Amino acid sequence: MHMYRRYGDIPWDSSEPAAGGATVGVAERPAGGAARRNGRRSYLLPTESLPSIRLHGVRLHAISERKAIEHILEELDAGRGGTVVTPNLDHIRRATRDLSFGALVAEADLVVADGMPLIWASRLQGTPLPQRVAGSDLISTLSAAAANRGKSIFLLGGAPGTAEAAADVLKRDNPQLKVVGTHCPPIGFEENDAEIARIVAMLKAAAPDIVFVALGSPKQENLIQRIRSILPKSWWLGVGISFSFLCGEVRRAPRWLQRIGLEWLHRLSQDPKRLFHRYVVVGIPFGAQMMIRAAIRGIPQRLGRGRSQFAAAYALPQPAAGAVEQAVELAPAPAPRPPAPRIKRRTDDPTATLPHNGSLSKLRAMVLLGGSVRSSSLSETCGRSILDLPLDAEGSIFNHWLIEATALARHAYLDKLPVRVMVNRNAPEPVSTSPEHYGKFRVERDLSEYRGTGGVLRDLAANFADDDLVLVCNAAQVLLDPLAAITTALDKKEGDFTLVSHNDGTPSGVMLLSCKTLRMIPETGFVDLKEQALPLIATNFDVTVLHCRRPTGLPVRTLSDYIVAMRHYHRRRLGKPAVSEPMAEDWMPAFSIVEQGATVDARAHVHDSVVLRGGVVEAGAVVVRSIVCPGGVVRRDRHAVDQFVCDAEQQAAVA
Repeated sequence: MHMYRRYGDIPWDSSEPAAGGATVGVAERPAGGAARRNGRRSYLLPTESLPSIRLHGVRLHAISERKAIEHILEELDAGRGGTVVTPNLDHIRRATRDLSFGALVAEADLVVADGMPLIWASRLQGTPLPQRVAGSDLISTLSAAAANRGKSIFLLGGAPGTAEAAADVLKRDNPQLKVVGTHCPPIGFEENDAEIARIVAMLKAAAPDIVFVALGSPKQENLIQRIRSILPKSWWLGVGISFSFLCGEVRRAPRWLQRIGLEWLHRLSQDPKRLFHRYVVVGIPFGAQMMIRAAIRGIPQRLGRGRSQFAAAYALPQPAAGAVEQAVELAPAPAPRPPAPRIKRRTDDPTATLPHNGSLSKLRAMVLLGGSVRSSSLSETCGRSILDLPLDAEGSIFNHWLIEATALARHAYLDKLPVRVMVNRNAPEPVSTSPEHYGKFRVERDLSEYRGTGGVLRDLAANFADDDLVLVCNAAQVLLDPLAAITTALDKKEGDFTLVSHNDGTPSGVMLLSCKTLRMIPETGFVDLKEQALPLIATNFDVTVLHCRRPTGLPVRTLSDYIVAMRHYHRRRLGKPAVSEPMAEDWMPAFSIVEQGATVDARAHVHDSVVLRGGVVEAGAVVVRSIVCPGGVVRRDRHAVDQFVCDAEQQAAVA
């Protein structure tokens, strides 16, 4: 079960606060339940209680099938929903190549290995998974357990007729099982709003506790993410071809063949035309690569290095009566790697991620472009840099960038990754930095008004070698995906200059580039990066684009931008999908942040809003999708919706 940790007021800077510094208390809402803190509503954030490992960069929960079923049923009893992903070898391959699918897997509440190659690889790297937990087995065993606990199920997907036939088999084996509905949507339904609305209406009317979705991957994961908010207290499982297995339309491999990891051969013999490329052309080489990497990573374990660290992580303490198990992340010390030129590799961090085979060892700096927020109405009205706006319990947007930079350095096995924050000469410097990040960054002012972003980067690259890499990020955005995952995906494109683009064509503001590409930019004069520098670079170098189905980050320049980005960020952290469907109601708040030094009456309501230091919200007031600025007051029983609440002088300036 989940344990809910209350976020207290965590200081951005525990030393003497600088101008603009603050302390933030954050409130977030999980799928069920709420508490009261200091007399006002405070939502709680779930933390994992299940042991997990990382295999080829993907998190997998190290639990048995029995434990997985117990966990799901306990969460249902507690009124909390979730999602289950059962990755096989093909899922792992896709997750490492498709950033969007990787994010879907990372957001799942329960991720268990469906495939013996994953079990073998986990043993090779010294973090053995207890057993294979196949979705095709879970549909039967979880349904049996659900029947005993009085829980209901819904079967969605499969080939025509298989959902009904599978339901009959499950009810035959478990007479007390409540099957509240089945539905097989037509081909292409995901592009038809009317069909999606029909599915939503059926599920809302049936209100099942467990929804089995058999549409194949990644279609089933995409649909679950798209509609799961309509049943926030239900559990959703993607089970692939399981309906056909269950009703006998497709024969499953014998148990002995499953145990030795050759079930794929049986599947291949049944449908060679469709599965040959997936299993033989793509699967075998990728499986071999995964095994080799796992074996390399497991060398320290076999040599006795890091054994105590692994043993301590894997031997879960027995909880006392009424206590809740704590989250455990299993990760042995990485294998020794030869040092890269000029920057020492990390070889002593037991929590480091898998070794990176790309060129991130050449990463020399991360550049945060802060000058782009110089004319932001959001910054001007709040009286601080956009980077100093609060984000979550860990602090500000700026602090989040520094946390992500530290994680990226660990991922790339770099001893450090200097962060250079470039701001306009008239822009305020970000000051909301936690003490642990001191010395990891420096703020540099662009003293010239006439160089442009391209010119600034050209000047910055003068101190680096041609093959050195620089990660350039627009600082005025809220990251939704881990920076290490984004950077790794960029690196795998193997371009000289690579940037992220979303499906709607908008760039994400994250670029990985080789310093040699910047030598083409003139040493003097104004050079715009997008309009002038990129076309020039593309004439001699490989400019590539990483296309992502959903945003990896959202820009923050206006009040509306900030609130939308905050809602996406906090929903993503809770594992809740972004609500984009008109049929999916989304009236519940995702966050509320009250800085230390603000005054909020216990009888006030603050939803999807931020109250900055010096702001006041009186009893009975309602604040929705707004920012209460220093000196701003929301009077008793008044409403503030989609607006800045400023003092009289600020209000006049804004007007």
